[in-house]
Amino acid sequence: MRFGFVFWLALGASAATAQDANSKLLERAAIGRAKGGATATVMVYEIADFQCPFCARFVKDVFPRIDSAYIKTGKVQWFFVNLPLPAHGNAWATAEAALCAGAVADRFWPMHDRLFATQNEWASARDPGPIIERLAREAGAGGDAFRTCVAEDRVASLILMDVIFAASSRINGTPAFIVNGEETFVGVKTYDEWVAILDAAIKKKAK
Repeated sequence: MRFGFVFWLALGASAATAQDANSKLLERAAIGRAKGGATATVMVYEIADFQCPFCARFVKDVFPRIDSAYIKTGKVQWFFVNLPLPAHGNAWATAEAALCAGAVADRFWPMHDRLFATQNEWASARDPGPIIERLAREAGAGGDAFRTCVAEDRVASLILMDVIFAASSRINGTPAFIVNGEETFVGVKTYDEWVAILDAAIKKKAK
């Protein structure tokens, strides 16, 4: 079963009691972190923390090649799941910022890229807000709608559902990856290791 099905059941239950406008915002935030076609053979869930240095290393060194060879070619759909770790003081704020960028401007992935690329700049900031707002503008998501989304914690329920999903999958560290709901991999792997993982998953689905 794809995580998307479980996720939408949970989202629907929470959104039913929310105002219609915020329900739509949550829906946009949820689907905005899916990358690649919904008909892809393989589904990968990346459980990550924007303040995790190993997650940043994966995004910098490995993910662009996966994106080019597997996601953009329609073989893999990639879904980002937030797991802001308690030890990382700015992880929750950046998770909200990325989801809000997706919700108000469909710019989750550009914001994702900027947050990881500038991790050293904001990770130890006492107040990361001004940096986050600047990154949102650079990602094409700045403005009143973004600021309101962040200030009013409008995507907080989505992050909580992500955390619950990670806990139910027995994941308590980042980065972690679930491939087709069957195999879980923890830590940063090389691109060649990912080629072996994804090719095997594609081949298995083709049988």
